[in-house]
Amino acid sequence: GIYTHTSTNTVGCDSVSTLFLTINACNSILNLKAYLQGYYTGANTMASVLMNQGESFNSAICDTIVVTLYDEITFAPLYSIPSILHTDGTTTCNFPALSGNFYIGLSHRNTINTWSALPVTFGALPVNYNFTTSPAMAYGANLVEVEIGVWALYSGDISQDENIDLSDFSILEIDINNFGSGYLPSDINGDGNVDLGDVPILESNINAF
Repeated sequence: GIYTHTSTNTVGCDSVSTLFLTINACNSILNLKAYLQGYYTGANTMASVLMNQGESFNSAICDTIVVTLYDEITFAPLYSIPSILHTDGTTTCNFPALSGNFYIGLSHRNTINTWSALPVTFGALPVNYNFTTSPAMAYGANLVEVEIGVWALYSGDISQDENIDLSDFSILEIDINNFGSGYLPSDINGDGNVDLGDVPILESNINAF
């Protein structure tokens, strides 16, 4: 926009300046909270997975996720950013300045892609969204209770085909036989090793379809 500014010096003379300014809108901020089933250790805490897998020295970090905003009518992905999920389940995402309603989608390397139950309104004020309080916070109530009143995203989609099934178990079995360790999606419990400790959650979710 074009703005004029009038100033007066010490002897009373006026000076008028014309300014050409571009005012950039602030980013739209999303404060998100979510737990990942396999990494949940109890008492509203997840494991320090990236540290366990040799990718970080920060014990407050759980893992990386991708947060995507989808069009409320066409369901097309519009904005997608990687984000750090902390062990307390929190992450903050900075999107371009937005105005409108969007589904919030959260994806992770061994977790079922999960959306908000309904479109969420974005605008000038920060948005807070918490997947952990109720299955009603997720589209299709697609959450699992990890302790009384605490809900998490389903773990075990190692192949990232949006199902937890025998194809995921095959990957897990191969990595167990190969004594897999480090940054592997088959490390369901996030302890840094792929072993029999990763089987129970995957097997339970397969049986629950």
